[in-house]
Amino acid sequence: MSKRLVALLILTALAAQSIGCAISPTIREAFMDPGKEQRERKEEINRLVDQRHVQTRLQAASAMLDSGRYTDCERVLAEIEKIDPNCKEMYLIRGESLMAQNKFAQAAALYEKVLLTHPADANLHHLHAMALEFSGDSVAAMLAFQRAAELSPDSSLIQLSQIRADASGTTSR
Repeated sequence: MSKRLVALLILTALAAQSIGCAISPTIREAFMDPGKEQRERKEEINRLVDQRHVQTRLQAASAMLDSGRYTDCERVLAEIEKIDPNCKEMYLIRGESLMAQNKFAQAAALYEKVLLTHPADANLHHLHAMALEFSGDSVAAMLAFQRAAELSPDSSLIQLSQIRADASGTTSR
């Protein structure tokens, strides 16, 4: 469309509106901002591409974690955090990496932060409890284990975490 034709269309639309003719908002928006639809499409494509990159990077970070390359794993997780700072899977891999490096207190703090946005996730409460237990905070760990059990009463793994050995050698619940 030539510039002259666009200018003529805009002038016609403005003239029609000034004499009282109703112009639909969609048509008015198309004349006033002709590139809006393309920008919206481009933003959506960029969002989808970024999401695909996040999934690919999560797989790479997980593979690096499995091979013990913790520094490389953290670098990839930092890239993911720039793209999607609310990516739960990124935090789970980061917590697993901290646990593998025996940084239990840091892992517990990370899981606690993620629990603020996902308070109903029983597995997250269980991971938090494990990190607390390994860091030496048994009381807080028991509370976290209990919360996980409340949220997921059918999970055998979470229920088994509730069984403790008492001093006499018998197990109790």
